[in-house]
Amino acid sequence: MNMPAPWLPAAIAAGVLGGAAPAVGQWLPDAHGPSIAVQESAKSGERIYVVEQGDTLWSIAEQLYDDPWYWPSLWSYNPQVTNPHQIYPGDVLYLSRRSAPTASAASKAISHATSRFSAPKRPQVELVRRVGYISSRDYRESGNIESSREERNMLGQLDEAYVRFAMRRCSDESGKDKDPDAFVGPCVRDGDRYTVYRVEREVIHPLTNKIVGYKINFLGEGKVLRTVRPLVSVLVTRSYSEISRGDLVTNVFEPLVLTRAMPNKVELVATIVDFHHETTAAGQYHYVYIDKGADDGVEKGNRFEIMWRGDGLRRGQVPNLKDYPDEQIGIATVIEAYDRHCLAVLTSSVREIERGMPAVMAKGF
Repeated sequence: MNMPAPWLPAAIAAGVLGGAAPAVGQWLPDAHGPSIAVQESAKSGERIYVVEQGDTLWSIAEQLYDDPWYWPSLWSYNPQVTNPHQIYPGDVLYLSRRSAPTASAASKAISHATSRFSAPKRPQVELVRRVGYISSRDYRESGNIESSREERNMLGQLDEAYVRFAMRRCSDESGKDKDPDAFVGPCVRDGDRYTVYRVEREVIHPLTNKIVGYKINFLGEGKVLRTVRPLVSVLVTRSYSEISRGDLVTNVFEPLVLTRAMPNKVELVATIVDFHHETTAAGQYHYVYIDKGADDGVEKGNRFEIMWRGDGLRRGQVPNLKDYPDEQIGIATVIEAYDRHCLAVLTSSVREIERGMPAVMAKGF
């Protein structure tokens, strides 16, 4: 530390440099300059300065450190000063970095993990939105709007559509009217509620090139009125967009789903198949499709760890990728488990997630 300015009184200089100091609250008169009071803290021995009328951090730094450009450091020692241009008489300033943190500061201390890629494994509950997706099986079981009661192409709320279902009608007990090639599954009955949708595109596995499902656009909701005839009468109870002939109906989707994290019962290694949003990479709160499902032991609430290895600068362009350690770069929580795949939301990520990345479901996680 530089020596105090020549005009600084000796008694004050001794206090600033850590020597004997006057008692708390004792003022030191100075005929040639402003009065400065320096005191020792009774508990921690910190050196402090009491602000006088007309003081600024610039002038205090010039007086006490013989360098006005030292004011940013002086300000850093005093986090209670939110604006360096606004200090007032009677304010107490610390003249050096405090030797020990206070209890409140210690409670806000930052802890560093062994790796920035490691995320805490703690129970969690996620409120997620059901996005437009349907599995291949549900797609095959969907009904098709063939015609309508109304004399128009576009249908809306309170219009009546005539739907042909692939699955049988519950009223068809004999089964004579049932198409022998129709998918055998749950039957359609009066009063059932369905979701009206339109296919946007196929979801294709990046490794096998097989279709695992379809991205869809929700158009509205409907209620079955009559199932006496092969064409089932469905009343459109709610419409979000125009509904036309050729659109499909499937099981009702709840708009919001409360998903609670559940311990994994099995250990699996899966692959990120695709993203719901049209993007080249995904991050936190994005929806992803993973190629393991209920047939593999996946349940709603299970969590996958998204793994990555390689050089962060050169990405995957390394000749010896197997020599690199595995890093956890994200966690995906399962929203819905289908037969052979599942829909999940990325609850955390530390870097971008790409298609084809491995997703590991560790037992007990």
